[in-house]
Amino acid sequence: TSFIGREREIDDAKKALGAARLLTLVGAGGIGKTRLSLQVAADVLDDYPDGVWFVELAPLTDERLVAHAVATVLGVKEQTGRQVIEALVKHVADRCLLLIFDNCEHVVQTCADLVKKLLEAGSDVRILASSREPLRISGEMTFPVPALSVPGSQEPLAVEALPQYPAVRLFVDRAAAARPTFSLTPDNARAVADICQRLDGIPLAIELAAVRVRALSVENIASRLNDRFHLLTGGNRTALPRQQTLRALIDWSYDLLSEKERILFCRLAVFAGGWTLNAAEAACAGGDIAERDVLDLLADLVDKSLVTTTVESGRYGLLETVRQYADERLTQSNEGDATRSRHVDFYLAFVEQVAPDLFGKKQATTLQHLDFERENILSAHGWCLRNKGLAEQDYRFVHAIKHYWFMRGLLNLGHRVTTEAVLNPDGPTTGIGRCKALWVAGQICSFMGRYDEAQEFLQDSLSMARCLSDTRLVAVVLTTLSLASFGKGDHAAARMFSREALQIAEQSGNKRQIASSCNGLAQLLRSEGDIERAEPLYERVVTLARELGDAELTAVGLLNLAMVAIARHSIQRASNLLREVFVIVADTASRSAVQSALDVSVGLACLRREWSRAARYWGAAQALSNTIGVQRDPADEAFVAPMVAETRRALGATRFSAAEASGRELPFQAAVADAQAWLSTM
Repeated sequence: TSFIGREREIDDAKKALGAARLLTLVGAGGIGKTRLSLQVAADVLDDYPDGVWFVELAPLTDERLVAHAVATVLGVKEQTGRQVIEALVKHVADRCLLLIFDNCEHVVQTCADLVKKLLEAGSDVRILASSREPLRISGEMTFPVPALSVPGSQEPLAVEALPQYPAVRLFVDRAAAARPTFSLTPDNARAVADICQRLDGIPLAIELAAVRVRALSVENIASRLNDRFHLLTGGNRTALPRQQTLRALIDWSYDLLSEKERILFCRLAVFAGGWTLNAAEAACAGGDIAERDVLDLLADLVDKSLVTTTVESGRYGLLETVRQYADERLTQSNEGDATRSRHVDFYLAFVEQVAPDLFGKKQATTLQHLDFERENILSAHGWCLRNKGLAEQDYRFVHAIKHYWFMRGLLNLGHRVTTEAVLNPDGPTTGIGRCKALWVAGQICSFMGRYDEAQEFLQDSLSMARCLSDTRLVAVVLTTLSLASFGKGDHAAARMFSREALQIAEQSGNKRQIASSCNGLAQLLRSEGDIERAEPLYERVVTLARELGDAELTAVGLLNLAMVAIARHSIQRASNLLREVFVIVADTASRSAVQSALDVSVGLACLRREWSRAARYWGAAQALSNTIGVQRDPADEAFVAPMVAETRRALGATRFSAAEASGRELPFQAAVADAQAWLSTM
């Protein structure tokens, strides 16, 4: 079959082979090590006057036969009274040749011993090995063979662009071989890309999937990949048995593990999206595996190409295909529940520990850490939902992680997770944990404009907080209840809730709650046109936020002050405030803050009569709002709506629509850069 892709890997491997006498291609099963070694060997054939020789070791079941396999390939005969290794050493001593040792992992120790002797025997002998783990002898250079590149899950899928990805080209080539009428079309492009993504770019898995087009549409194949080990069978009859099904491929690697390596490998299936060493030690230690054993066992699994690692970030991972296999084994072992519960304990402790750092100098780093662990947090939440005894932990999860959803513009996801927790019929109906979770649910609903839903959650939370005599919790719930009432147009109730919240906060001296209550009350005043009373409250918000080191809250206060400045036609003050906000969001990457900053930029551009710019920023703000799920509160809507209407009148419907559309197409970072460049000219 045709060799697809790997142009860079071929060039790099040839250079490495020129620099080292032993080059070992390492990688997971089915990743294409053998095909790559053969292609490299074909390219360098003329460099070895005594030949390039291929030794296939996979069929061997007795490692004592490794030397005999090499001798058979080279045509070396065993002499009476002498071991075959001696004959091999004599044969290669004065020859310039390349030996390919293919699939060494199950006879790795014997291979290492033999390779060492052969390299010592002749200075012009070079060896290219392929294995799921290195030979670990002096002078060895390892070359990790990556999976084929696949389209990103968020990338636009123009059918003409997909063939740039080798995984897609491989699927199309093998599918066309299985069904000659098959081709890549706009109708099947999404499904083909999905297959390649979900199979991790593993060539053998992609080839097994492609064969299925004889009987299934690619859409049907993609939909059945959750049961990939049943689906991906029926490979080449002449191939080795372990290359005929996806399950057999991974069985081969699993069977070569020690007992402790197998236990750890299966337990690692509880992680989603990767993990750190600390997480593995916490979730996977127990029984036969002590915490101190995890590091060495994990390193062994990395060496054996079952676990991937990124040294710079200190994270480990499993290809999804490998993870599903490990998960099946974990379920069969009856250790799944205990391991998943330890996983929940670790990530609950993690989010509760880092939650305070979402406000302050560590904010950007903390957001990044939570980005890395998002899938694990969601997985832990899912396990809490399925286990009656973990509902209280789930309440703690949604409370600790709440600010992350806001800062990353993931309110739709946050709403789903939080409401699943509070609506779980198996959860406790009272207690501080439930009270906080209900408040979080109400807060998220308020930010999304789901005010009726928010009020239901918040009224329940407020009643519970009063019964618990938790005045701090009463204050935060009142502040959010004020926002929900404000959103429904009940200004009297909103004002009452805000004032009570501020009074409680002042009595307790809680700076964060004072700032939050001041901001809520100022929003009410500004929406009523009373900017004289609103402005000092916003100033106090900024002062308190700076004292707290809370970048997000500082940005909120500055944006509100910028809106006041625009209402006063103070262009320079508004631009100064906006510049500071964009410096903050460049560091925090808070999408909700960027959306608000673009709204204010609409107002400033309108004030400067830069109508096309105002329309463009409005389009960018709307696109971001649709993405993150945040709805403007009435005060912000009252600020921006007249500006947009004035811009539409100034440009006319056609020009306004064109400028707005150009803004909607601006990527997040491009919109920020555009606004910063504009503000720098003032």
